[in-house]
Formats: sequence, C-alpha cells, structure tokens
Amino acid sequence: GYCYNSFFSGVDLLTLEKDIRRFRVQMSEYKQITSLHQLTPLAQTILNLIGQSENPIELTGEFMTQSEFIEKSNQPFVVQTLIFCSWLAYLFGEYEIASSAISSRNEVEKNSIKKIEMHGMVPFIDCLVYLASSVKRKQNNSASELSEKLEEMKKLVSYSPRNNQHRMLLIEAEVAYLKNDFDVAMEKYDAAIIAAELIGYRHEQAVCNEKAGDFFMSQGNMIRATSHYSCAIDLYRQWGAQAKVDHLCKHVPL
Repeated sequence: GYCYNSFFSGVDLLTLEKDIRRFRVQMSEYKQITSLHQLTPLAQTILNLIGQSENPIELTGEFMTQSEFIEKSNQPFVVQTLIFCSWLAYLFGEYEIASSAISSRNEVEKNSIKKIEMHGMVPFIDCLVYLASSVKRKQNNSASELSEKLEEMKKLVSYSPRNNQHRMLLIEAEVAYLKNDFDVAMEKYDAAIIAAELIGYRHEQAVCNEKAGDFFMSQGNMIRATSHYSCAIDLYRQWGAQAKVDHLCKHVPL
C-alpha cells in the first residue's frame, strides 16, 4: 500500500517513519493484526536506515526481532522480511549476507506459484547482489542466476520503463565493470544517475553514485570516485538514511 510505495519511491524516511507509527497505532486500535504484521519488516527497515538500531543489516530493534519474526510468520511475511534483509545487507556492503538472504528466500518460495516482486525491487536487488559478489571475487559464479534475473528486469523495463530504466542501466554498468569493459561501464553509470534523477528516485540515485564511486576508485581515479561518493552521501542524507551516511563516510575516501 501507501507505505511500501512511498519507501520504494524514495520518500523522506523521517516523514515515512512518523506516518508508519501513526498507522501502527490505528491498526492496533482497530485490531488489523494482519496489516500490522505486514508493515512490521518495513517499519524496522526504516529504523535501521535512519540509525535507530544496533545493527543496520539485522531487522532487530523496536518493532521486531528478526529470528523470532521469521520463525513465527507465514510464508509471505517471511519472504518480505528476507527481501528487506538482502537489500539492507547490500546497501551496507555485506554481500555474502545478502546472498544468503536471497538463497533463504528462494528456498522459502521454491514451491510458490506466484512470487513476491515488491514493486520490481526483487530482481533489481538480486542482480546487484550477484554482480557485487562477482566483482568482489573477480569471477562470475552466478551466471545462470544473473541471466534469469536480467530477463525479469528486461520485462519490467518494457512494462514500466519510467520506474526501471535507471535500474537496468545500473545493472548494465555493473555487468560491463565485471567484464572489464570500462568505457561502457562509465557511460552506463552516468546514464543511470541521470535517469534516477529524472524521476526523483534520490535513494537509488545515491546507490548509482556509490557504485560509480566504487568503479572509479578501482580504476585509481580518485577525483571521480570522491565526486560520486560525495553525491551519494548528500543523497542518502536527503533521503534520511543517516546510518548509511555514517557507513559511507567511514568506509570511503573523502
């Protein structure tokens, strides 16, 4: 509903946190237990991003304890939780944990007829995690999984180009980076950043800038890397993701 749409559209996290707290009170008063339960992983994800949890990649804090929630919830809520786990782990550079969350989600969903796409984020996250893990290992061990997710992304772009074009461009940049096709990678990173800015997805524009920074740092171009990292930090701050701002300031050269 509204909260999920707002989150994936890059609405200010502090504003969204206030809305969710109000909705949670209303849901409790009207005994809308299922809706309250569905909102919980998103609510905790937002707290993690704004810096109100001890561990930003674990959905444990004010609203839930990750292990207990997964143990006691039915399949759709477990899947949603694992999607947020993989996204947070990716954002905070824990690619093996992100991969593990994806594997767990695939196991939970293996007998499902209809899988949760969550506004097109699932294939996007999966592609980014596979690629980041491959870049880190300097080898592509996830070719079949990546190929399948790339096809899903192409379908999403054809159905909804406005919301997904920048995502596909970022994936293409990362693929080019993995293949050592550096000129294409530079072109695609720039295009992804522009496309994300055009639709106002500042949170994903931040991701595009951060990954471009990683690319240029790997090439020894510290001027371009620093420029992209600075843009990413500004955009994450505008989004309200203070935990991510702190993480990036700590781990990248500025």
